[in-house]
Amino acid sequence: MSKLTDKAKGISFDDVDEPTPEVPADRPRTAIGAISASIAMGRGVEAENRELRAKLEHFEDATVVELLDPKRIKPSRFANRHELSFAGADFEGLKAEIAGTGRNVQPIKVRRIGQGADGKDEFEIAFGHRRHRACLELGIPVAAIIDELSDAQLFSEMERENRERQDLSPWEQGVMYKRAIDEGLFPSLRKLASSIGAQVGNVSTAVQLASLPAEVVNAFPSPLSLQFRWGSVLKAAVDKNPDAVAVLAAELAAMTPKLPAKEVLARLTGGPAASSRSAPTAFKANGKVVGNWDQDPKGNVVVRIKAGALPAAKERRLREFLEKLLE
Repeated sequence: MSKLTDKAKGISFDDVDEPTPEVPADRPRTAIGAISASIAMGRGVEAENRELRAKLEHFEDATVVELLDPKRIKPSRFANRHELSFAGADFEGLKAEIAGTGRNVQPIKVRRIGQGADGKDEFEIAFGHRRHRACLELGIPVAAIIDELSDAQLFSEMERENRERQDLSPWEQGVMYKRAIDEGLFPSLRKLASSIGAQVGNVSTAVQLASLPAEVVNAFPSPLSLQFRWGSVLKAAVDKNPDAVAVLAAELAAMTPKLPAKEVLARLTGGPAASSRSAPTAFKANGKVVGNWDQDPKGNVVVRIKAGALPAAKERRLREFLEKLLE
């Protein structure tokens, strides 16, 4: 019994201190305080929402550039590039620049036009045909912006981008404008000019160039050499005597090499330089043209013979003959 009493004496019946939960210092302790806190919280949420909306708008306005397989991208049916635009030193320089950076720094713009047989998206170019061709030939992905565009929007973006870069020839611009009118994209040249922000007169002149007969265009060394100011005089010459101009144009187109562009213009329009240079005279062997004799306006004579047409022995005899002839 004494042991039990001793254990009982060791029991403490004092209250055990329970930890008191901390009350946040900023917790409102009155109804008015609770209302004020709720209002303040609402303002904070509203400010946060405004900030999030601003970030979202900025994200939506951001331009997303994707790397696409150039084989899945087709030229636009309004494409305004002549095939000669994809050749020469300028285009090779563009390819070298893209190859050096590993991609086209300035992205092209495309729109989705459906899916291929493999179920993958295919695209049509709005602008950037030369950059696309360069990447295609280099075998590398092309950096592109994908956008939803109507035909009119695609045409306007293509025209404006190329005009601002100032690397389209007058004839290429005219071909693009004429195609848009022919396909009913715009009801008139005035509407087209208004849509792209160009002067009606410039658009009309470009269309004049693109509307010239094919034989007239072929008479020039390249369609890219045609100038805006030539449109009206060439059209006037064709309208005045279409048959005679067509025959003369065919003769000029058959020349090898072709005459300079300004000389072709003079001949077709009856300008002052029209009789300043005779047509090259062709040399034939076994019915095939092997060279020509050409004389420029200053009277200089140039004899051209195709490579391989003159054996070494005959070449030596020709030089000896010319030396004796000119003594």
